[in-house]
Amino acid sequence: MMKKWLYLLCLPLLLSIVASCSDDEDKLTGKWQLRRYELPDGTVQKEDSVFYNFQKGSFSAICLLEDKTYHTFFGLYSLQDDKIYIILRPEENIDLCKQYLQWDELGRTFQIEELSSSTLQLRYEDIVSVFRKY
Repeated sequence: MMKKWLYLLCLPLLLSIVASCSDDEDKLTGKWQLRRYELPDGTVQKEDSVFYNFQKGSFSAICLLEDKTYHTFFGLYSLQDDKIYIILRPEENIDLCKQYLQWDELGRTFQIEELSSSTLQLRYEDIVSVFRKY
């Protein structure tokens, strides 16, 4: 009898945890435009030609180039607590990742500083990437 009550008391807690994870996933889903990098020394580097897309574990980054073409990177992502892990396909060119995404490897774990329906802030080491929902 006591176990039954314990289960009934724990059920709302479990449902709220699942709902909050689902809520973060729902907020993250879609296209985000990178607006700026906030650097450790306080300077801001403006950006407007990089877009991150999140959809049910699939990730893509679209980089608009100066010659009016674009390059797209594909990969996967997973959310865990306040972190997001993004891994690009092994066949992606690391030199292009450095040039367009400022990534020096094919995988990266970001700390989620802020996630709302309109704003996403991701921290990697001491650099914060600020996005707006597109």
